[in-house]
Amino acid sequence: MNKQDLTPLARAVAGAMLLMGGYHLGACASEAETTLSTIVVQGEADVIAKRSSTGSKGDTPIVEVPQSISVLNRERLDAQKAPGIPQALRYTAGMQTESFGVDPRFDQYMIRGFEVGSNGIFRDGLNLPTRGFTGFTLEPYGLESLEVLRGPSSVLYGQAEVGGMVNAVSKRPTASRLREVEVSYGSYDRKQVAADVGGPLDEQGVWLYRVTMLAREAKGAIDYTKDNRQYFAPALTWHPDADTTLTLLAYLQNDNVPPNFYLPSIGTQKTGPFGQIPANRFVGEPGLDHFKTEQRSVGYVFEKRLSPAWKVRQNLRYATEKVDYHSLYMTGLHDDERTIDRANFSAQQKARVFAADQNVEWSSRFGAIDNTFVAGIDYSRAVQEGQNYLGEAPTLDVISPVYGQAVGVPDKYEDKRSTLSQTGVYAQNQMKFDGQYLLTAGLRRDRSRIDNDDYFNAAQNSQKDNATTGRLGLTWLAPNGVSPYLSYATSFRPVMGQTFDGHNFEPEKGKQVELGVKWAPLDRPALFTAAVFDLRKSNVLTADPDHVGIGAQIQRGEVRVRGLELEAEAKLDNNWKVNGSLTGLDAKITRNNDGNEGKRPSLVPRVNLAAWAERTFGQGWRAGAGVRRTGATFGDDANTFEHAGVTLADAMLGYRYRQWDFALNVSNLTDKTYLGNCSTDGSCNYAARRQAQLTARYVW
Repeated sequence: MNKQDLTPLARAVAGAMLLMGGYHLGACASEAETTLSTIVVQGEADVIAKRSSTGSKGDTPIVEVPQSISVLNRERLDAQKAPGIPQALRYTAGMQTESFGVDPRFDQYMIRGFEVGSNGIFRDGLNLPTRGFTGFTLEPYGLESLEVLRGPSSVLYGQAEVGGMVNAVSKRPTASRLREVEVSYGSYDRKQVAADVGGPLDEQGVWLYRVTMLAREAKGAIDYTKDNRQYFAPALTWHPDADTTLTLLAYLQNDNVPPNFYLPSIGTQKTGPFGQIPANRFVGEPGLDHFKTEQRSVGYVFEKRLSPAWKVRQNLRYATEKVDYHSLYMTGLHDDERTIDRANFSAQQKARVFAADQNVEWSSRFGAIDNTFVAGIDYSRAVQEGQNYLGEAPTLDVISPVYGQAVGVPDKYEDKRSTLSQTGVYAQNQMKFDGQYLLTAGLRRDRSRIDNDDYFNAAQNSQKDNATTGRLGLTWLAPNGVSPYLSYATSFRPVMGQTFDGHNFEPEKGKQVELGVKWAPLDRPALFTAAVFDLRKSNVLTADPDHVGIGAQIQRGEVRVRGLELEAEAKLDNNWKVNGSLTGLDAKITRNNDGNEGKRPSLVPRVNLAAWAERTFGQGWRAGAGVRRTGATFGDDANTFEHAGVTLADAMLGYRYRQWDFALNVSNLTDKTYLGNCSTDGSCNYAARRQAQLTARYVW
């Protein structure tokens, strides 16, 4: 870790963790309090999430999962009013968000040093992959919680990036009546209205419903762009008895957001002869550049308890997305250091994703051994197709831009369809000895197939892959709530393409050893976790030394990330709530033919720190503040240039009066200007500037 990254914030986070760690371990003496479930303190439930369905596909205490997990419940999402999923994860251990600056087209983030946006987004336990420009972005207001599982997760979820996954849990119907409307106004003329209503449809509570709605109209952070959204999500639950639950879930979402604009590094990363280029500089053509999407999804979650020992579940979803994308983007800078060349790009793409996961759970007891066995089969089929177009565009002076120039029609250069099908069979067994020692073992076998139809070049190709993954973990459930664990897990991800000799690439493979400890105090709402890990990804594409001139690749690359994670979340008393995280990563390219062996992978910081504290006071008032530090990163794998680290502050002020709740949220409080990302081609983009949002909510 670099010394410059061990700022006073590091000492503050460490001090807060030590302070919170001072809880009296022996405060709970009665056997009744040894249950490791979500606690209720003074009538408040779920203040700190202590259970997760992501780590085992069943409702399980987090301390019993031999892997690092974070759960952001609805209360935490409400407190910070994040506009998107990456922003909601800013204070979570292991996460690196907004690495590509202001880009609302996709939910992008890195976990433990690996980009996971393409395969790491799940909703209600089923994958929503990003392929091409079709990415299923999620609306935070429509979610009950976000669950982050760090490290390989293939044994339960199939193809996935080695760093981990994020599972978004949709809002479900409630047994009690729910009525909520909120309106907000903020930076960039952001106007938003949302509503959340639900409850029982009959006196017996057999039928429950919920409808969540949101409409936003706003300007984008870049001139001449929009940031609009319409979201509608109905849900219906049938609960005829205590053993049966069927919940239908659907949503539609329409977005109109800015494309991702890059600017010359001269005038952004480096001081230019004409000063700094403004962060809101638009390099496209007003009325032409846009990124519009239409998402549709329908499915269900079913659970049936057949007996005290047997339970069956099935999750199923069919989702579609259409993308209409047009952008003029920078391709080069002239010698005058102010005029850029531009390309005229557009895309018309659509995706269809069907996924189903069904499993059976068997709980049994043999003497002093409690056994939970889960076995299942899942299937997914994702089709992505569309056309891409490219043409020339007139140059633009980025210092004094003149818009309104004639732009021609781009030419089609790609028309293809790609289909990825996957079937996986998995089993996991958890054996608890004497209520204290927990052995977790899982195994999975996957078969995947990728079919590509290139209509533009009248070509076809297919690729089949098989993979076996597993997980093994040992946990000690100490009577005071402390749970040390040791685990080993593996993952795989198919890689499309062929070697020079015509052999299909094998799947990328990941493996991890993790040693950690979790502490869920039995007498108060708090959760503390610490983990060290060694994470490796192999079969990474690298240059073929025998065919360098034609760009051929082989799979001899390997990336290794060793790290430390600390995370704490607690309600200290009736007034204070805090959470903090520290992530240290020692990342290295250990095998490579591109000349980068021994270098640090791009965009991976050595240290990330974050801390948030919230306090209630007076009659209905509350205030919160947070500080987050992202360490310095390299802009490329060759480590030729470095992005400076940045420290940012966020704040919140709220007031509750009867059925009203008012909140002012501000991110990047000091309006610090900094770069989100720079590329080796000499282009950069800005990260998010200060954003303020005032919200009024009425509940009845």
